[in-house]
Amino acid sequence: MVKRLTAIIILFTMLLSCCGCWSLVEINNTAIVAGLGADLQENGQMHFAIQLETASSKKEGAVKIKNLVLTSDGRTITEAARNITLYLPRIPLWPHASTLVIGENLARNDMALIADFLMRNRNVRMDSDMLIAHNLPLEELFSVNDPLTGCSLRCMEQLLRFQETSLGIYVPVSIAEFFFKLATPGVDPVLPIVTIAALDGGQDLKLQGTAVFKDRRMVGFLNEKESRGYRWLNPGKKMGGLLGVEMPGGKGRVVFEVVNFKTKQTPRLQDGSLVMDIQIETAVNFYEQTGTAELVGIEQRSNLESVAARQIKQEIQACIDKSQSLNSDILGWGRTLYRHYPAEWEKLQYHWSELYPQTRANIKVNCLVDRTYIGTRSFEFK
Repeated sequence: MVKRLTAIIILFTMLLSCCGCWSLVEINNTAIVAGLGADLQENGQMHFAIQLETASSKKEGAVKIKNLVLTSDGRTITEAARNITLYLPRIPLWPHASTLVIGENLARNDMALIADFLMRNRNVRMDSDMLIAHNLPLEELFSVNDPLTGCSLRCMEQLLRFQETSLGIYVPVSIAEFFFKLATPGVDPVLPIVTIAALDGGQDLKLQGTAVFKDRRMVGFLNEKESRGYRWLNPGKKMGGLLGVEMPGGKGRVVFEVVNFKTKQTPRLQDGSLVMDIQIETAVNFYEQTGTAELVGIEQRSNLESVAARQIKQEIQACIDKSQSLNSDILGWGRTLYRHYPAEWEKLQYHWSELYPQTRANIKVNCLVDRTYIGTRSFEFK
């Protein structure tokens, strides 16, 4: 009996080990994919690009990471992606890709052309960041070698989140979030824009603007000020950033650090029209003032708070004006209306494209200067 039980346990263990190894792939037969790219060619062919991480040995055992860019075309994005294997004698590890870059031609035509490939492909990470390549081919963008990490698309994931806390301009958008908004009534998606910038005689990638979508197509852009306004109304998972304000009367520039903020948007029906009440509560630290010999202390808190609140309101209004001029509800006011007045939304949703540009915004900003990092009194230098 004991021998039979022992034999069963050994057989069961062997079966488990076999089940765990049936899909085993040797590491030497794989290639690490840092980023993906998709675009639409002028001839109607889908264009697919990948950036691979390759290591080259240096002196004294050091290793340097470099880019390897491969591209292919096909009638569909799936066929274009599979055609990569015509040039790549290794199995690409798609789940390592942290960034997906969309070419401008595809973005301006129809993002639904890649929806099936992304949403049904279990090898594509839904939490990967999405970006728009503005006015340049994917090959040129992917070929840039980051001076620090070597792999430019790998550093984009870190750059997006670092600027979110240090500057507070652009909101990272994942694949899942983008296509959720693309398929949800009452809200339109945005994507950060990436371009190439000169850096000490070389090149590196840079975030520059926000792409605005409507009906599955890119219809315009937000500049830096408008992008800041969008972030005030759509706070991400991370707080932080800088707020720079030009003082009235040519008294220099004031810089605040954003500590935290809360956003509340409430729709209100007034005289047959829709008004969106926007309430911003934020805390900032005073960091710097130029153009004056005065070292500002906490006694001038009230003046600083009004200056910061006015700038925040201007940035929010700039974003609202641009989105309404593009007739793209990137602020999700339609969804907000649905949550508060579902019966009204049922009647208004079919005419939302006509109603959204006419919706008025009532913006209120309460700003608290938490610290000035010096004493309570202000003073001037000699």
